[in-house]
Amino acid sequence: MAFSTTEYEKIIKNGKKIEWYGVLVPEELITPSISMAAENLSTEIDKLESTLMELRGSDKEKRTAYITAIRNNLCNLPYTLNGDFYLIKKNRVEKEIIELEKTKPKPNKTKKTKSNNLKTKNSNLIFGKK
Repeated sequence: MAFSTTEYEKIIKNGKKIEWYGVLVPEELITPSISMAAENLSTEIDKLESTLMELRGSDKEKRTAYITAIRNNLCNLPYTLNGDFYLIKKNRVEKEIIELEKTKPKPNKTKKTKSNNLKTKNSNLIFGKK
C-alpha cells in the first residue's frame, strides 16, 4: 500500500504510535505484508545470533555488524516498504516537527500565591490583636 506524500506526512505527524522492535512507529504503516516480512527478518536474526557464540575474531565482528544492519532494517521496515526507501520523507518530517517545537512559544508559568496576610477592617477584633 503506497501513501501519497501528504497522507504519509499526516500519518507520521499525527498517527498513533506503537512499539515496533524497539522503536515507535505509526500504527497505520504496519500492514500484514510488513508484519510477515518482519517475522522473517526476526527469525533470521535469531538464527544468526545463535551461531554467533561459535565464531571468533573478525568473523564474529563481521557477523555482529551484519546483525546490526538487519536489525536496523527491521526497525525501518514500515517506512521502507511503504515507499520511503531512503527514509528521506521520514527524516524531513521529523526535522519539521523538531523545528516546530523549537519555535513554539512556551507558556508563561506564573505562580499563584495565596496571601496569608489578608487584613480586613475587623481583623483586630476577630483575632484579638491590637
